[in-house]
Amino acid sequence: MITVRGRGFADNLSELTDIERRQIPFATVLALTETAKLVKARLEDEMRSVFDRPTPYTMNSLRLIPATKQRMEARVWIKDEADGAQPATKWLTPEVYGGPRNNKRSEALLRSRGILSEGKFLVPGRGAALDSYGNIGRGQLQKILSGLGAQGDRLQNSTTSRRSVGNLTRYFVLRKGRNAIGIAERIGKKRTDIRMVLAFVSKPGYARALDFFGIGEREADAQLAAQFEKAFDRALATRRR
Repeated sequence: MITVRGRGFADNLSELTDIERRQIPFATVLALTETAKLVKARLEDEMRSVFDRPTPYTMNSLRLIPATKQRMEARVWIKDEADGAQPATKWLTPEVYGGPRNNKRSEALLRSRGILSEGKFLVPGRGAALDSYGNIGRGQLQKILSGLGAQGDRLQNSTTSRRSVGNLTRYFVLRKGRNAIGIAERIGKKRTDIRMVLAFVSKPGYARALDFFGIGEREADAQLAAQFEKAFDRALATRRR
């Protein structure tokens, strides 16, 4: 988490008038919050640069907590909650700290069905339909899980009914010898009419891609004094007379 705090704003108070001294708390809160906004924007610019086609979800993954008079600091960090999806902290923090990637929900579901073994993870296969961000489409992934009977809600899994039997027969675990190597899709009547849509690989890891703290702290140091000067001028201009 990047925390922006006021440093040195109260120096040389004796040189200020009483009116100016009374405006310092308001100006400090404003300066800290505006600086944090600039830090957040700078980090988002960096994310566009270091990530390959980042999704809107990725670009909306940072949270700004503004300063208040009771808490003289503003913060920027990664959101840790989500509606129906993994929190951004689960998959973005490895890009900040480096290290192994966390499990995805789809991997946990396949593991619980005994389809994906421990130590193996999912990546799109050559036959996967990728979206504009290079990820396997959510709709296709849901069909795969449904066809394999791996949905968390059993009512979402394919059955022998006419409506869902297609997914039940379309997707299957592809093996090389006894080892499962991925999920394939039948695309024709011949045994060879198949394509790999998900591959099983050893656990991928990440080198640190996003210098979150270094960039954030440098931006805060570069902006804070100027933002306080602007905020102080604004406080004096808008004070109650």
